[in-house]
Amino acid sequence: MHLGLEGVVPYIEFLAFVAAFVLSVFWRSIVGIFFLLPLLPLQTIRYRLNALPLGGSVVGIMLLGVVLGLLRAGQPIFPRSPWTKVLVIYIIFTFGSLWFGSLYLGFPLPFPGDSRFEVWQDYIEMPSLLLLTAACAPSRSQMRAIVLIMCITILAVNYSSWSIVSGRDFSTYSDDLRDGGSMGYAGPNGLAAFEAQAIAFLAALAAFEGRSLLRLAYYCIAGFSIVCLMYSLSRGGYVALLAACLFLGLAKQRILLVLLVALLLTWTDLVPMAVQQRISTTYDEQTGSLDNSAETRLSLWENAMQVFDSNVVFGTGFNTYAYMHLNKRTDGGEGYYEDTHNFFIKVLVETGIAGLVIFIWVLGRTALSGYRLFRTARDPFFASVGLGLVGWLVSALVANMFGDRWSFLQVNSYMWILGGLVSHALVLEENQRAVSLSKLAAEGNETATSNIARDCRGTNYPKIA
Repeated sequence: MHLGLEGVVPYIEFLAFVAAFVLSVFWRSIVGIFFLLPLLPLQTIRYRLNALPLGGSVVGIMLLGVVLGLLRAGQPIFPRSPWTKVLVIYIIFTFGSLWFGSLYLGFPLPFPGDSRFEVWQDYIEMPSLLLLTAACAPSRSQMRAIVLIMCITILAVNYSSWSIVSGRDFSTYSDDLRDGGSMGYAGPNGLAAFEAQAIAFLAALAAFEGRSLLRLAYYCIAGFSIVCLMYSLSRGGYVALLAACLFLGLAKQRILLVLLVALLLTWTDLVPMAVQQRISTTYDEQTGSLDNSAETRLSLWENAMQVFDSNVVFGTGFNTYAYMHLNKRTDGGEGYYEDTHNFFIKVLVETGIAGLVIFIWVLGRTALSGYRLFRTARDPFFASVGLGLVGWLVSALVANMFGDRWSFLQVNSYMWILGGLVSHALVLEENQRAVSLSKLAAEGNETATSNIARDCRGTNYPKIA
């Protein structure tokens, strides 16, 4: 904000970090989740803590504080939820795959302090966010506060991006126009994936919001996100947004289908020339060839699948592709590509069919749980969170077909927190149905009792006291 306080900001953040950790342990564990919410997508803000003691491990330490707070309060750190079993299996499997990868590469075993172990640790922090958010058992008002902070942070991400690109000339495409903003090392493609996912989430919230001003606020933030996505010049982000709009249009808001068709017919009149050039140069109709970026991706996928053919069942091991040096860069940079530029192929190469099956299990559980809450929740807010989770997931799945956006905490952490909210909202909804059923049974209303029992049939959600 140009107030001359840049030098003291890291120390204020650090003091807030210490205070939040203490409060998480000795007061309410959910304080740690609230503290992390604005920091997760704002990677460049978290960078400022790196120079201070333990500042580089702020996320992991805060999650440890949440765990200690839950244990002190006598609450389970592994809540009974639709995700718990599959996520525990996934965490154990990827840890075993990490060790197998060291043997495959001929590297030292991955103990704490090893660079590959740190990559795995950062990766596992995301499903841990889901489990711990659900374990904190947030109240409905706390859930609304979490969603509000998420929306404000999305707005901050947009402001950071816009402050960088607003002064640039987009009359002609150039790679120099692109910037990741507050996404840090996730880059412009990571920013685009986040924006597309956030737009889906905001549209879902707006679809169920009855208050006009709040609904307008959701749409305004979503509109700002669309602008930032457009100037990210990420084709994968554009496709991810189109997929999310198609899903939301079919699931809830038919008007989105109309707007989607209108956009496809008029987009060349609405976007800057740099965006048009970025899209139109993907494929050259005269020569029948793809541009260098697309051609490189196809080459990476082909070479990666050759590695998979020799390691079908369990792959080469978690976080091994980056060390194989299979593909020399063709974009002018030095060194080798360290990513397959398709996360699903990366999962297949590094963890084999076994890992891909477990990963699809995680995705399926996420989609089904969110959609179930969307379809069955009596509370419109809970329904919006359920739809928002599925919309976020649809957008993420498409974005990850063009590169690894899944492994970046700043890009995908909010999806896991939404999963935690959905998990506990299912519990609250089921308990409310059970209470209603008991009251109606006591009053002798057999028809209403039968209807509620029918709504509950087939559910397997845990109950809380």
